[in-house]
Amino acid sequence: MRTGFGMLAFAVLLALTACGGSTVSVPANIPANFNSILSGLKSAVTETQNDIGGEQDDVSMGPTNAAGACVNLVANIDYEVTTIIDHDRQNVIDEVNNLKTAIAAVRQDITDWQHDVVAIVNQGVPSPSDASSAISSANVQIQLALSTANSDIDQANTYVDQAYNMANGQASGTCSGHGPGAEPGKIGHLS
Repeated sequence: MRTGFGMLAFAVLLALTACGGSTVSVPANIPANFNSILSGLKSAVTETQNDIGGEQDDVSMGPTNAAGACVNLVANIDYEVTTIIDHDRQNVIDEVNNLKTAIAAVRQDITDWQHDVVAIVNQGVPSPSDASSAISSANVQIQLALSTANSDIDQANTYVDQAYNMANGQASGTCSGHGPGAEPGKIGHLS
């Protein structure tokens, strides 16, 4: 049974290498479809950037508005950071976790396939001629996905940091203690 799975994995990896270039088009249910996950990640980062624009508008009015001292900070700025920006951050984390799972699945498939090829060779069948090339191509796709994702993670961390700094910058004087406080931890890189 493992031999059949190995041959299926071999066929999938050969299909990946046959596509050429750095763009791979595969069905969405195959874990190697990093492009759709990276697109979702980019979208989540862009949404974070867009939402900072709303916060910047409120910050430009200051912490106080016609409703009273610190009301703009508490009702608008703090809300935008702790609800909207934090929600955007969670969307980034979700996409990062999706990519992490997809990469782990492909890495496991590569390992399983390598074991299957050894088993086939031990049974007297010649090793597939493009085995090394297919594995190399899959590893290149993984590295490209990691590089792209880590760049987007850095950008998301910068936006979250910016959002918290702007909000906490309004929490001084009579409004001291009314900001969102410490930002959540940085989203870690994938490896």
